Amino acid sequence: MPHYHGKPVRLLVPGWYGVANVKWLTQIHVQNTRYMGRFMGRDYVTLKKEIVGGEERWVENSVTMMNLKSSIIRVTEMAGRYRIQGFVLNDGTPLRSIEVKVDDGPWERAEMNPRSTKYSWKLFNYEWTNAMPGEHTLISRVTDINGNVQLTPEQMPEKLSFWEDFVQFERTIRI
Repeated sequence: MPHYHGKPVRLLVPGWYGVANVKWLTQIHVQNTRYMGRFMGRDYVTLKKEIVGGEERWVENSVTMMNLKSSIIRVTEMAGRYRIQGFVLNDGTPLRSIEVKVDDGPWERAEMNPRSTKYSWKLFNYEWTNAMPGEHTLISRVTDINGNVQLTPEQMPEKLSFWEDFVQFERTIRI
């Protein structure tokens, strides 16, 4: 492993954001409380409003486990048919579905790449067969087997860090 990738050892934490994948390990320390080192205690931090003891409080936490996230990354056309492609990230919990919505239409089931593994980026496709010329809004959302659904912008906590920007993201395209 080259030095810039963490030589001699790099710790990979499946299901956690990459900021937790520590480089240049010289020792390992196990603890059951939040680590307050240089990066995890100061740089890789999010601030969220939570209910603590019946009161609203702003709580600072290190960025750790991945939240459900999907995003449309590409739309391609072939012989009048359109393929919408995207990706899903999550903490490794099995997924129930990935869906795509075009404009104000219903949520339609997309197809997940069967070669996806538990902790990998999961690629998906949706065949859009009745596309009409004009401007269209596309959104994807993912649901896990526990019924957790990727949040909408309206459901997102008031304050978030750019480390955890995982809401449903609208894309506008023109055909």
